[in-house]
Amino acid sequence: MSDLSRKSNKDNELILAYKETGNIQALGELYNSYMSLIYGLCLKYFKNKEDSEDAVMGIYELISIKLKTQEVNNFKSWLFVVSKNYCLDKLRKDKRDLTKEKQLALMQSSEYFHPDEVNEREREFNLLEQCLEKLPELQKQMIDLFYYQKKSYQDIVDSERLSWNRVRSNIQNGRRNLKQCIEANGH
Repeated sequence: MSDLSRKSNKDNELILAYKETGNIQALGELYNSYMSLIYGLCLKYFKNKEDSEDAVMGIYELISIKLKTQEVNNFKSWLFVVSKNYCLDKLRKDKRDLTKEKQLALMQSSEYFHPDEVNEREREFNLLEQCLEKLPELQKQMIDLFYYQKKSYQDIVDSERLSWNRVRSNIQNGRRNLKQCIEANGH
């Protein structure tokens, strides 16, 4: 038996022990064996130690819930996907919070003294958000990664495990669809 299949069998035994008895030590042993990989993944997304450490703990809490109800055949792959999605969700939430803060600061800024200018900018922003929501999920994700998170094509290829051409195509199609949506809805 190879080391890889021994590891997989051990993972499955620990998952079963956790599911059947709620044994938190089994979950801890299972998670600890992958914690450095998860920390590295989080560091790639968050680019700082504190947020990455927080995410590692948040992912542990999340898998303690998800593992009870989901069927997991390959824990390492499943954990990677759960971790990646956790990081992306956290980044999206942080971006939304930052956008709200920026909007509030913009509304209170002395730079805008004419209500019509504020209303127009707000309308444009709302239209952009509405059009973003209409994009197919992959295009929306690629637009978010490229324009909002300032990731390069290669960073997206590496983190999303997509081909360079697929990333480029989804960004270009997303940009074109956004332009068409905005033009069709008032600009």
